[in-house]
Amino acid sequence: MIYFLIPAYNEEQNIITILNNISQKVSEDYEIFVINDGSIDRTKEIVEDAEKKIPITLISHYPNKGVGAVFNTGFSAILKECNDDDIIISLEADNTGDLNILDKMINNIKSGYDISLASCYAKEGGIEGTTLDRKILSLGANTLLKIFFPIKGVKTFSSFYRAYNAGMLKKAFKAYDNKLIEMPGFVCMVEMLIKLWRLKIKIIEVPMILKFNMRQDKSKMKIGKNIRGYLKLIKNEFFLKDKKKYRQAMQKYLNL
Repeated sequence: MIYFLIPAYNEEQNIITILNNISQKVSEDYEIFVINDGSIDRTKEIVEDAEKKIPITLISHYPNKGVGAVFNTGFSAILKECNDDDIIISLEADNTGDLNILDKMINNIKSGYDISLASCYAKEGGIEGTTLDRKILSLGANTLLKIFFPIKGVKTFSSFYRAYNAGMLKKAFKAYDNKLIEMPGFVCMVEMLIKLWRLKIKIIEVPMILKFNMRQDKSKMKIGKNIRGYLKLIKNEFFLKDKKKYRQAMQKYLNL
């Protein structure tokens, strides 16, 4: 069973496209969890209409609670339902992620990897349809993270588009006492990756062309807020990291 987790905030121009694309692409049993984070447009109504023909579970937050809360809600809901050998795919609602690499990501998990990352900075990956300043900021942020957190084989830290082994993720949430995600903004996905890496799990990247020109509206990410989030994450997880906390999490993970 494949579970998809899609955060959605004011995505009325994008959401039906990603839902239809998933339904056409996936050949095995699947369910899509859409977490509507306080949208004030027609996102909720569009998803409710799509539920008539696509296996969707819609969960709504009101008011908007932020990306960290969305992923905590979504992962919690899926992990209560899934089996250990299932696969969880998280991805953006804006159609920037290439579903043509989905089979390869799924096969990576089936072959024994714990996480398969869609990577625009891996060899043969790339970014299209965005401004030069955003490219520079994105590359700079990922390079900085790589310096402080040298995860072997990982060049892209911040993408939402990932495949997870469900059993691993269940154990990881328990190992961190359900505090695998604590930061509120977009940086929560970097936080999650770093904490999972500390559990010595198996991670692999799949090259992807990140296509910003597929999105029908503006990005919800605020550059200044995101930079502050990265700096806070580095402070929390590198300079002030509690080594005892991570040793305890690792031991608990191994004993589960």
